[in-house]
Amino acid sequence: MKTRILAPVVAIVLFVSGAAVAGPTDVAINVTRLGGDTVSAQPFVDRFLRHVESKVGWAAGSAKGAFLVSRKDVLAYVADTKPGIGMIEPGLYFEMRKAWGLQAILQVESSELVSPRLHVVVKDPAIQTLDDLKGKRLWTLLADTPAYLSKVVLDGKVDAGTFFTLKQIGQALRGAKAVIRGDCEATILDDEQLAKSKEVTGGTELRAIYSSPPLPSIPIVSFGGNMKPADRETLVKAFTAMCASSDGASICKEMHVGRFVPLDATVFGAAQKRFGD
Repeated sequence: MKTRILAPVVAIVLFVSGAAVAGPTDVAINVTRLGGDTVSAQPFVDRFLRHVESKVGWAAGSAKGAFLVSRKDVLAYVADTKPGIGMIEPGLYFEMRKAWGLQAILQVESSELVSPRLHVVVKDPAIQTLDDLKGKRLWTLLADTPAYLSKVVLDGKVDAGTFFTLKQIGQALRGAKAVIRGDCEATILDDEQLAKSKEVTGGTELRAIYSSPPLPSIPIVSFGGNMKPADRETLVKAFTAMCASSDGASICKEMHVGRFVPLDATVFGAAQKRFGD
């Protein structure tokens, strides 16, 4: 079986095939916080895959990759290939947890990929609460996952899909600039993004009117329960050792990953309770 992976930005779906591992070994990865493109991402994805192959016993060069530019493409690709392991955004994880039979086994620790808290950010001084945004335009990276936005990020206070006029964007700063220009009334930023947005011309007028509860990181998941425990354990060991190893640290750095760590069951459990079954 061949392996493929989908590289970063709007969506990465990673597929890794290895004869040494029984059952499905395709790996799906979906991250959205950073931008990028197919050509520039490919070398980083390939280096990541070569490292994984060397640590888990897959044939050298057995992992192939291609960049996907939309969530729709990710869903179609996963449906077609039936992956075994994934690294996906929490919004997609909660949405597809049952349909894909996902089990979270690790999470990504990264100041560049992970947003532990999000804010609804506006400029208009007349807007003071979420209620003031009813029917208004909200540009966000989370428009494609309105259930997660509504239930987890906004803590069930509004149904984002009907309350706002949502627009999906590929970079958070684009939303901030749109609010400054008046192209939309609100956007969603994390702490770092909000601080950087205030440095943009006109950005000092931006302010948060709502802040989320603690949010889960990007989980590493297994799909469908088809991977044998021993195979999953091998992968977990490879991931957790990678970023501190002499041959893996630079790869983690260029993939913007600090390290792979045990799942924060408290934060994930609270988010799952808000999202519901």
